[in-house]
Amino acid sequence: MPPPPSSEIISRGLTGCCPKCGTRGLFRHWFRLHESCNKCGLSLGKEDGFYLGTTSIGYVLAIIVVLIPVCFLVVTDVIGVWLGVSIGIFGSLVLVAAIYPAMLCALITVYYLFRPQELVDSQNDSSD
Repeated sequence: MPPPPSSEIISRGLTGCCPKCGTRGLFRHWFRLHESCNKCGLSLGKEDGFYLGTTSIGYVLAIIVVLIPVCFLVVTDVIGVWLGVSIGIFGSLVLVAAIYPAMLCALITVYYLFRPQELVDSQNDSSD
């Protein structure tokens, strides 16, 4: 059986569904994926450090979306320094936590978009 088309992998991955079978429910909770898909058994537990990129990308987005605008507001005397520091810390933490599941979905999507054969290989492994 061939792997799903790229468009299907993208639409499944970006909606939080299994890239192989399309089943919802990949998340155990907000910050953690299940080890595998409950329906097809696709392994979601990659090697140590695989998902660390999501945190790094989140921090870069926090710098661009929160910290740079707050620094601009502080430098132009629109807000005070301590208010800027408070907004920067709180805003960065909230942003990273809020987008973390979306970043996990995007990472899974990109991984299987470039390695669709693993969707077929995992199917062969689970049917043995």
